[in-house]
Amino acid sequence: MRQLPDVEEVAFKTIDTYSDGKVSRWIELPKGGEEPEQPAPLLKLKAAAPGAKPIAPSPTASPTPSPTPSVTAASSESEATAAAADTKKDDDGTPMSLVVGGVVVAVLVLGAGAWWPTNRRTSASGS
Repeated sequence: MRQLPDVEEVAFKTIDTYSDGKVSRWIELPKGGEEPEQPAPLLKLKAAAPGAKPIAPSPTASPTPSPTPSVTAASSESEATAAAADTKKDDDGTPMSLVVGGVVVAVLVLGAGAWWPTNRRTSASGS
């Protein structure tokens, strides 16, 4: 939203669905000064600060003609696909090499954690 509407308050009607199947509808607006049982959250707006300048409305997007396919575009698309395949990422966007590196570090830490007490026992019993 580029600019807030010119109103006194904005209602955010919300419906919550819980894991047990219960549904809470926070959609009721106050009428006649009475507080509803499940009121919608309201954001009360104030007048703009003195000297504040309103933002110009965003320009409407005009439809642009789609480019005509060409032979060079097809080759660059295949290069882009190949580059994307080279930087294969996990589902959450983490590079696979980072995941593998983390697993290797975890194995090394666990191995050192198992080796250190064993090494201390053998050196302590040999003294």
